[in-house]
Amino acid sequence: MNGKEAYEWTKSELQALVEKQAIQAQVANTGGGGKKKGKKKKDLDGSATLKMILLKPNSGVFHYGPSLIEHCILSAGLEPTTKFTLDTIEDFMPPQKFETLIENLQVEGSKIIENFTKGENKGYVLYKEKTKKDADVSEVLKNMPHSDKMFEEFQPHLLKQHANKPYIEYDNFSMAVDEFFSLIEGQKRAIRAEAAEQSAIERLDKIKKDQSKRMEGLEVEMEKVKESAQLIEMHADDVDKAIGVINSALESGMDWDALEELVTVEKSNLNPIALLMKKLMLDKDEITLSLPDTMNWDQDTEDAPTIKDVTVSLKESAYGNARQLYDKYRISKDKAEKTVEASEKVLQAAEANAKRQIEEAQKKKKMSYSTMMSTQRKQHWFEKFIYFITSDNYLCIGGRDAQQNEQLVKRYLRPGDAYLHA
Repeated sequence: MNGKEAYEWTKSELQALVEKQAIQAQVANTGGGGKKKGKKKKDLDGSATLKMILLKPNSGVFHYGPSLIEHCILSAGLEPTTKFTLDTIEDFMPPQKFETLIENLQVEGSKIIENFTKGENKGYVLYKEKTKKDADVSEVLKNMPHSDKMFEEFQPHLLKQHANKPYIEYDNFSMAVDEFFSLIEGQKRAIRAEAAEQSAIERLDKIKKDQSKRMEGLEVEMEKVKESAQLIEMHADDVDKAIGVINSALESGMDWDALEELVTVEKSNLNPIALLMKKLMLDKDEITLSLPDTMNWDQDTEDAPTIKDVTVSLKESAYGNARQLYDKYRISKDKAEKTVEASEKVLQAAEANAKRQIEEAQKKKKMSYSTMMSTQRKQHWFEKFIYFITSDNYLCIGGRDAQQNEQLVKRYLRPGDAYLHA
């Protein structure tokens, strides 16, 4: 195939793609095909990449595979991932550029396949340097081989797309594959184990914080109730006067809105009892009073005492309200003691569970370490030949050259073995 033929073939493949997508769009519009109904319009644009085109079975080079095809495209000075259509193919890649592409597919592709077949290639593991975040996550792996690297892929040859990527070189492809899988699997297991350990520790810390927060909340509530009771006792006379004023007004049949206005007027007149009233909640038979906290006030300072809000019931006297608050305080105290007991049991169970999970994670990490630190396995005798194992567990071996074929027959062929020659 020359450049012009390759150009025309590419155009025909794009035309076939357009027709196929038109059928898909028609099926989607008519509701046929079930799963194809949700086909997005932007996918039906008749565009393709050069890599996609060359991976088609009738391209003649699809057996190269995506990596080698991408290498050949880049070697020809072209971009494998840029999309083009029937309308833009002339601008993207005129016929003369196809000559260069075909030459590279023939020369570069054949050279790499030949080297691989002869076993003359080395092995390469491509990686990227770990970022600070990655390094922090896998701190546990710092004493292991290549702990500063994140393995990405292995190759029997360095392709054009690998030009700017760091890599580790091995004497042969088998060594590269062995190290890649032994390290990457070990690293993954170690990182998973480390994550499980960290998760167990974080869950335990969360339970401890939740329990501590709950206890602090109960203690704050208890102290608030106790303080309110003490404030009411300290200002019992004023509290009784405020309760009495409100109750007298209600008993006289005064409207609630009128009572609110009266309190506002009395505040403007600096009535000391009215000034204590912050909020009337007559629907609940309660009022909120703003009482000076003289218990915690240093009289030698020029600062005024802190004002604290206390809600009292209109159905009780000052001491009756204080008694109810003390009762609530005692109930809260009993509840807090029971909560402490329950929290201790919860924490004991959580600590036991976390300890078990951490021990399991550490055990897995040690197993991962031993896996990664183990030496490379010894190669089998048949690995120096071309070989594969069938689904029926038969070993099929072929020589890489005439000398290896002769060696197979003279040294390894046994009665019962099948020998094929063409």
